[in-house]
Amino acid sequence: MSLKFVKRFILFLSLSFAIPSVLMAGEPTDRIKVVSDKIIAIISDNSLKAPEMKEKKEQMIFEIVDSAFNWEEFSKRALAKNWNKRTDSEKKAFTSLFGRLVERSYMNKAGQYSGGKVVFLAEKIEGDYGNVSTQLGTSTGAQIPVEYRVMKKDGAWWVYDVYIEGVSLVNNYRSQFNDIIIKSSYEELVKRLKEKLEKGE
Repeated sequence: MSLKFVKRFILFLSLSFAIPSVLMAGEPTDRIKVVSDKIIAIISDNSLKAPEMKEKKEQMIFEIVDSAFNWEEFSKRALAKNWNKRTDSEKKAFTSLFGRLVERSYMNKAGQYSGGKVVFLAEKIEGDYGNVSTQLGTSTGAQIPVEYRVMKKDGAWWVYDVYIEGVSLVNNYRSQFNDIIIKSSYEELVKRLKEKLEKGE
């Protein structure tokens, strides 16, 4: 996976929970906006900025992120053909591990929140799938296009991929994961992900 892309994704996560500007709104956009509003409220809450509140603050944000991302679909698409080769217990374990890893990457940068602004530009829905197009304005004046890929399940819209400047987060993970599995094994992939999580990377 491109290190530059990973940094872009983490930067996006750490900045995108600023006060959003909505130009077009529908169910998927409203869903993402609600999540954004909740996270910015937590990040801005002075009562949660004390060192002893760090764990509670992280847990609150984890729960909100979980409420928006469909980690099973995310994991399924990231593993691609290797997903069907896994047992049900392996799929469940991988989904939990992968979700925690992405969330941890976010938390490592969340403290650098700097008041960036997200503009919700448009959304497109086709059946139970859709796209929510946004633009992230950074503190340096750069404008970064970010697109959420969403799917409707159990009456709610869930994020299953994020495109940053036209590059898919899922595709980047898929390339990296497949390379490790081909050169080594699925077990080695899981081992490396666990090590990253333990190191807080």
